[in-house]
Amino acid sequence: METGVSIVLPLLERVLKLPEGELAGMETDRDLRSLGLNSLSAVELIVELENELNIIIDDDDLLLDNLSTLSEIEQLLGRYV
Repeated sequence: METGVSIVLPLLERVLKLPEGELAGMETDRDLRSLGLNSLSAVELIVELENELNIIIDDDDLLLDNLSTLSEIEQLLGRYV
């Protein structure tokens, strides 16, 4: 879901307070926790994704493990878009 990655990366950079373009070309299986993703920033990312994509993510899916890599985020979003 290349479109998903192109939507997720700028949101992720904003949430993690990284410079624009910092995550370009990042491997989709890289652990985002190594970049500072934690439970608080994961909630911020969920809110950003919900607003950007006009979706509501079920409470059952609000797990850090569902957001730990770009691949996991793509799988999660694939259930909603």
